[in-house]
Amino acid sequence: MKICQVNPGCGIEVPPKGWGAVEKIVWEFTTNLRKQEHQVDIKWASEVNKGDYDIVMVHVANLALQLAERGIPYIFQHHDHHAYHYGKDSFVFKQNLEAIEKSELSLIPAKYLVDYFGSKKAVYFSHGIDIEFFTPNLEEKSHKLLMIANNGLGGNGGYDRKGFTQGIQAAKGVGLPITIAGPENNKKFIEENPWVKSHNINWIFNPNQEELLKLYQEHTIFLHPSELEAGHPNLTLLEAMACGLPVVGCMEGDLEGMVRVEKSTKAVYDGIKKVLDNYKEYSHNALHTATNLSWANRSKELLYLVNKPTTMKDILIKEYSTTSKRIITPKPPQVEAIIDFIEGAKCELKGNTPHEYKVQFLDNNNVIWEDTIKCGMWTKTGRKYFTPWNIKITNTNTGGEVLDYQFSCENKKVYIQLDSKSIGDTIAWFPYVEEFRKKHNCEVYCSTFHNDWFKAEYPEINFVAPGSYIEDVYAQYNIGWYYFDNGDKDMSKHPQDFLSQPLQKTASDILGLEHKETRPILSSILKRPIKEKYVTLAIQSTAQSKYWNHPTGWKQVVDFLKTQGYKVVLIDKYKSFGVKGFMNVAPKGVLDYTNKPLNEIIPLIQHAHLHIGISSGLSWIAWAVNTPVVMVSSFTKPYCEFQSGITRIYNDTPTSGYFNTHKLDPSNWNWYPFKEIKSMEDWYEIENITPEQVIEGIKQQLS
Repeated sequence: MKICQVNPGCGIEVPPKGWGAVEKIVWEFTTNLRKQEHQVDIKWASEVNKGDYDIVMVHVANLALQLAERGIPYIFQHHDHHAYHYGKDSFVFKQNLEAIEKSELSLIPAKYLVDYFGSKKAVYFSHGIDIEFFTPNLEEKSHKLLMIANNGLGGNGGYDRKGFTQGIQAAKGVGLPITIAGPENNKKFIEENPWVKSHNINWIFNPNQEELLKLYQEHTIFLHPSELEAGHPNLTLLEAMACGLPVVGCMEGDLEGMVRVEKSTKAVYDGIKKVLDNYKEYSHNALHTATNLSWANRSKELLYLVNKPTTMKDILIKEYSTTSKRIITPKPPQVEAIIDFIEGAKCELKGNTPHEYKVQFLDNNNVIWEDTIKCGMWTKTGRKYFTPWNIKITNTNTGGEVLDYQFSCENKKVYIQLDSKSIGDTIAWFPYVEEFRKKHNCEVYCSTFHNDWFKAEYPEINFVAPGSYIEDVYAQYNIGWYYFDNGDKDMSKHPQDFLSQPLQKTASDILGLEHKETRPILSSILKRPIKEKYVTLAIQSTAQSKYWNHPTGWKQVVDFLKTQGYKVVLIDKYKSFGVKGFMNVAPKGVLDYTNKPLNEIIPLIQHAHLHIGISSGLSWIAWAVNTPVVMVSSFTKPYCEFQSGITRIYNDTPTSGYFNTHKLDPSNWNWYPFKEIKSMEDWYEIENITPEQVIEGIKQQLS
């Protein structure tokens, strides 16, 4: 037969020297059909003429439509996941559907896409694998995890379509090394997710075929928790299987040698553990799958589809009538609910019944979310903060109640993450982690960016690094302030507007606790470092709006304290700080303790007669160690910070406390929501707190 493979024209040569999935498919069809002694040419669409070939096979929708305009019959193979991602109203979907409808036959390498397009001309036709090139290395080796993928979507390499996050965190959880290989595009994911740099990952970029083979042969388990593929199975998954690697992935349906999981860290972790428990069998099954799906076999089946029958009806009848069927002994109908509360309440149904089930998530007898699902499906609430969930499952076919489940984390693992690196946020929120543990009598795992402050004083809490994966977690809650990209607050993670209430209440609200101002206990407080009586002073911050913007204010305060016999100890990280034209310089006459580590600063604050500062983390430390605080701030509302042990200097005006009425832009040093700031004189005009007010507050606190 005379066959033409139309060059995809995507700027990648055929065969590809590096990355290029469609080009690889074109080349595999070409070489394997040639081995069957057919004439196969690779040509540009414009070079193909009507009647030149028995079969014209095209892999890109716009090229297929060019052939259709010229009256050239063609076989179309679909490879574009964007048609699904952007939906049926998108141009890319409509173009691909038109290419399918105008084809003689269209091959769709993913079953879900056959149903999605809904065309009678579309049939499922799996990808293949070159089992002569991709072969296993049978030598025994220690387990190593591998991911090979071109992450991203439509050129956006930062979008984690392939599940790098879940793979990396699961690898850390099981304690196995991981390699991630792919094109240069994957560097965008690293740039946009700097947290990955703290993990021990072997990154490989632009591997050629020989380097890919070596990677497969050096590793033992392949991870592919991808949320969107045009090919199920896709090429890298089959290449891994041909090298004997079991797969943990999100592919639809069952595939021998693969553990099917959802795209979550816990599911990938569980899948890895399942493979490790029965590695030889999974490896054997992976090799068997790859053999069945060799490109040699796929090429023969391609010709059978397009050559033997004469009509589309004949093709479909012949294809499915000759498909081998496995005889499975039916199991009695059963359904099992898998429930967890990891960033929301989730219910997954497993079993073999065809029935539909109504799943209701209730809070105090009010239905917050409900869904109707079948076995093999799951549903989850959008609400992610603590709720004493009641989950009811009803069989919609019989009306019978299947399950009435009440949340209880007693003696179970609960993971609480503090998502802010801020000193003040950490001190404000951490006490409620311990309150949650005591209230629910649960095993708490907690991650903060300052674990060493608390470890010695809270021995019943398990402290872990941020981003850690904890096995068998029953519930997980994240503490922080969360926004959508458009600046709106993400109220799925907060039961109340966090800006309009005390900072500490963020944590008590998210964890479902009664709000009561609570100090944490800090570890390793040292002896008094300075013999004379002194006060600590901290004036610097991370935005000009947080400063006390009076031109001579701090100088007058220091002069006053010295007349009262106090030494003034400056404990900021920097003696001067800011941006060009807005440099904030410390007053003269102070003891310079700037740029000291916090383990030296905390004792200084603890033994001071008084701490004077702005709305910053060092003021929160002073409060935590029971040192009286004078806080000077027009930036926050007085309710924002702690209420005990503080003298707050604040004038209530329409433009004061704007941190609690507007979203801070941390990228703009001179952020101010009411006008554009052009000079320090603008800030001086805005500031309404006087030195006399601050000095009077200090007098009151010292007395």
